[in-house]
Amino acid sequence: MNRDALPPVRRCLLRRRDYGYPFFPPCGWPVRDLLWEPLPDFAGSEPGLVLRNAEVLLGWARSRAAGSLFDDLARFARRHGLVLECRFPRPARALQEALTRAGAAPEWDDLPPDGSVPPLYARLPPGSPLIRLHLELEWRTGLGAARGGVALLRTGALLALRPHKAPEVAKGLGVSAGAARSYLSWMEDAALARREGGTFALRHPLLASLWTQPGPKTGSDLSAPLRPMVWDPVELD
Repeated sequence: MNRDALPPVRRCLLRRRDYGYPFFPPCGWPVRDLLWEPLPDFAGSEPGLVLRNAEVLLGWARSRAAGSLFDDLARFARRHGLVLECRFPRPARALQEALTRAGAAPEWDDLPPDGSVPPLYARLPPGSPLIRLHLELEWRTGLGAARGGVALLRTGALLALRPHKAPEVAKGLGVSAGAARSYLSWMEDAALARREGGTFALRHPLLASLWTQPGPKTGSDLSAPLRPMVWDPVELD
């Protein structure tokens, strides 16, 4: 057992982390990745459980066969202990609300959206094509969890240049202020953007290189000064 990872015995811990952060350290409990594994038997004899990609529980709970899923989770947490790991803020909040209604009162463990670069990127050699590939995967999977599609791509291109206020985003995209605020909110919910007072920025600065640096075939150093790109406007939604 990792002494730095204290399992929440007879409690529920909801742990949200952005892409590129490590999982909950080994604590002696079985680990199930719900993206690839079926739901465990919550009537079993495990000492506790760590469930990765816990966002999947929201989909399971909508099926007729899993109508009491959150009641089962709350009961298991109270008897044994439960760690739910998820990535995206919006489903994490939905999980917190559902578990609270079921009586689990989950503890909330989140990262402050302060622009820190995920530790994964620090472990890769500077200029490695893997950096670009991970950044693309971070963006694409975040986009897959959000609404907006092309609108968020265009918003990301603006934020890659510098932080913007919502009215500036609206002007840059040629949309209403309400539409711009919606796009920015969707990006926050998908861990692609963050607020800095009255302005919005990309979740962390390395994401800007997706628009301002060449792709991986050039072998470019992503720590080089950022250069703006020329965006070819496309229709929104």
